[in-house]
Amino acid sequence: MTDSFRDRPDLVGVLGGMGPLATADFVFKLIVLTPAERDEDHIPIVVSSCPQLPSRVAPILERSARSPLPELKERLEFLLAAGARLIVMPCNTAHHWHAELAAAARPIPFPHIADAAADELVRRGIRGKVGLLATQGTVKSGFYQERLAARGFGCIPSSEDVMNALVLPGIALVKTYRLAEAASLFREAIERLKAETEVVILGCTEIPAAFPTNDPWLTAHCVDANETLARATVALALAARSSS
Repeated sequence: MTDSFRDRPDLVGVLGGMGPLATADFVFKLIVLTPAERDEDHIPIVVSSCPQLPSRVAPILERSARSPLPELKERLEFLLAAGARLIVMPCNTAHHWHAELAAAARPIPFPHIADAAADELVRRGIRGKVGLLATQGTVKSGFYQERLAARGFGCIPSSEDVMNALVLPGIALVKTYRLAEAASLFREAIERLKAETEVVILGCTEIPAAFPTNDPWLTAHCVDANETLARATVALALAARSSS
């Protein structure tokens, strides 16, 4: 295997900044999930964390709003130019444009976060309906509902009341680093969904960032999409490394 950073087959490009703490949470989980005994065993990454990207929610809810796709493609080009051989995007709502971005990255792999979450449901042996805690944009986009249905799972998104009273205020608190307050709101939202479902998918990458690492209550009741994407990333990167 080459020692050149840009030529490594396991070099991961992280299309992030949506938001910055969610990106940091993903990178942390990527490191923790990597089986390593020394620095050299870890996966090399290049991160684009651009918090100035246009809103991902607004153009899904209102077609006249500015799309972030041109800027997402520009950041993708940056990662590819840096030598990334695998692209991941730790933002659920931005996966509304996954098909266009994956086509622009081809033949570089670009795993979908909802597929990674579905893989985790299968791994855990979940069979019933699952809840979805996510932004309005992610829920309206429908990619979780479609991809979960294709794997045999029913999906119940949080109600509009829960969205407005708990989820959106919680996300706003994460953005100002008021994590304990955010976690309290998210916990109530999870409990309401858990009453109707077997497990709740944390379908906004800023939700798990509000909780302590390895929170046992969260692990028992939820599937952290950010963590599942990190797990999928590790598997793909190590497979690319071993086959080189």
